[in-house]
Amino acid sequence: MTTMTCQLDEKQKSALRALHFWRKNLLVSTRHQDISECKKSRIAIVHLFKYCDHLKIPYKVQNKVIYAATQDVAFHDLTI
Repeated sequence: MTTMTCQLDEKQKSALRALHFWRKNLLVSTRHQDISECKKSRIAIVHLFKYCDHLKIPYKVQNKVIYAATQDVAFHDLTI
C-alpha cells in the first residue's frame, strides 16, 4: 500500500482516479500493441495532468498515483 498525506476533495480524487486508470490502460495497450488505444491513453493523461494542475493537486501526489499505476497498485489501495 502506498500512503499519501494530503487532503483532497471529491473532484480531485476523481481526477486522480482517472489518471490512474489511463496510465494502467496505457501499460496494457502498449503490451498488446494497440496503437489507437495508446494514443487515446496518452492524450487523456496529458489532459488529466493539466486538469490536476488546475485543481491544485500537488505534483508529488500526481506522480505517486502514476507510479502506483505502473506498479499494479489499485487506486482503492492508495491512502490519499
